[in-house]
Amino acid sequence: PIRAAHIHNRRLRVSVFPREYHVLCMMNERQAFGGGKGWQDRCASGLSHVLSPAGVAFLVMAVLALRGAGEGGVALGTALAGVFAFVLVPALVLLVQARSSDTRDVYDPAPAVRRRMLMAGTICYFIGYVVSKFFSQSPGLHWSGATFCAAAAAVWGIDRIWKISIHNTGAGGGAVLLAGLSPELWPLWGALPVVVGWARWRRGAHDLAQLAAGAALGGSLAWLLQGWFL
Repeated sequence: PIRAAHIHNRRLRVSVFPREYHVLCMMNERQAFGGGKGWQDRCASGLSHVLSPAGVAFLVMAVLALRGAGEGGVALGTALAGVFAFVLVPALVLLVQARSSDTRDVYDPAPAVRRRMLMAGTICYFIGYVVSKFFSQSPGLHWSGATFCAAAAAVWGIDRIWKISIHNTGAGGGAVLLAGLSPELWPLWGALPVVVGWARWRRGAHDLAQLAAGAALGGSLAWLLQGWFL
């Protein structure tokens, strides 16, 4: 008879007695119950990639470019430099770390790897912010860079005691940034943490408390820093 079953984030472990052998199924918790291949799971996986912190940063840079240098945004060249500093470099560093640690899912690494990724992301964002201060006069770009850096540093610290959502911290901060840069589309930006939060919950990466805390943290930091730059 089966006496114990333990569901992990990506593994179903069933302990069978009295023979004392284990059946290990490398599958998602939802897949274990037959729901892992539905359209909702595929949609959640796609959103987790597209609206990752790197994806949100790209969206912020795109809005800054669309506004233009004369309307509180930046020139196209500056926006491309921002994409390099705040999107490509952090993403490349995280991918290299994931590969070197043999991490199957870059968005769900082991705790020690996750902390190293957060430290590396914080350093990348800080360097990007410092460079933007020297080579750009755009308050919107400075505000964005400071928010990315502060959010990464805050999550890095909190993650030592609790697994707050990195994705939803980025989405919460991005929502406030985008609402400040493009207020006419605030309902769209306001839905960002909800959409990202659903995707991460559907993937089984976080519970509702971790998602809500991440959105509140990112949004609060962006709101507090807005007064320093705009």
